[in-house]
Amino acid sequence: MCTLESMKKVLFKSLLLLTSLQLDAENLELQSMQFRTENDGDFRTDRAYTYGSDISVLFYRDDCAKDFLAIPFSNNFNASENYISFSYAQQIYTPNDIESTELVVDDRPYAGYMYLEMGLYQSYKNELSSLIFQIGMIGPSTRMESVQKFVHGLIGSPTPEGWDHQLGDEMTIQINYNHKKYSDTTDYFDHSSALITNYGFDLGNVSTKIYGGALFRYGKNVQKDYGSYVMSNGNYNHIPLKHGNYVTNKWSYSFNLSFEANLIGRNIFLDGNTFKDSHSVDKNYLTLQAGYGFSLNYKNFSFDYLRRHTTKEFKGQNYYTSYGSFIFAYNY
Repeated sequence: MCTLESMKKVLFKSLLLLTSLQLDAENLELQSMQFRTENDGDFRTDRAYTYGSDISVLFYRDDCAKDFLAIPFSNNFNASENYISFSYAQQIYTPNDIESTELVVDDRPYAGYMYLEMGLYQSYKNELSSLIFQIGMIGPSTRMESVQKFVHGLIGSPTPEGWDHQLGDEMTIQINYNHKKYSDTTDYFDHSSALITNYGFDLGNVSTKIYGGALFRYGKNVQKDYGSYVMSNGNYNHIPLKHGNYVTNKWSYSFNLSFEANLIGRNIFLDGNTFKDSHSVDKNYLTLQAGYGFSLNYKNFSFDYLRRHTTKEFKGQNYYTSYGSFIFAYNY
């Protein structure tokens, strides 16, 4: 059985390898540092995707000497603004009834998830291609049960009693691709605004799906970047159309609306473990997501709040999945 310590060693060595590959190839210029946390508690619920957080750094890849990390399906690598990000993330999933010690057979299983991520980004004119690599672990070795019980004890929430039925330990590997296109719509709305369309796919034993969607931003001095997103989108936030576009001496804010459609082949948090028996539910292959929120930028700081609502994810689900995402960043 894989222990937490062995997992940490694997993840740490993988991150060192990915970092060394980059440092050998080119100079990296620190662009941004970001902390993001997601929770359904802002609507006083504790179910489905109930918690997530990640901490990330983004580097501008200056004077790329080699193109072995060029993203497939994208052109103009040598003419692009190229970036790379590194992240550590963790997530918790639970059924609706967390006070039952018995297996809740008609609801999703408990699951804890932690992973390391490396992201490659190529921005050319008004388009951004992203390729994300993730390696991680699902199961008791993540110790997400202890994290949730500790937090619930601090805030006086009910103790989750069903973690004995969580998904078993499983190493995870993910490759996620995304493409975004930025369109300035200020002339149409007589106010600073932008429409960012996107499509992509996930491939791995955690998630296999294709998706497409759009983000509309409306406000004052709206930043010329590719917007902000929740963790499931797998992208670093606010990557600019042009390098050096992060820091501004003007207040910038926008109100944001988003929509996304997902065609799902696999979701381990509903389908259960890949290589062993575990609790599972009969997932819906098509889900729709809608979101709203706002972004605020001033000088080196940015803050985003996003709210995401998802249609029912599995057969017999008697509630909707919704959660909030808070994103804090310091930009260089």
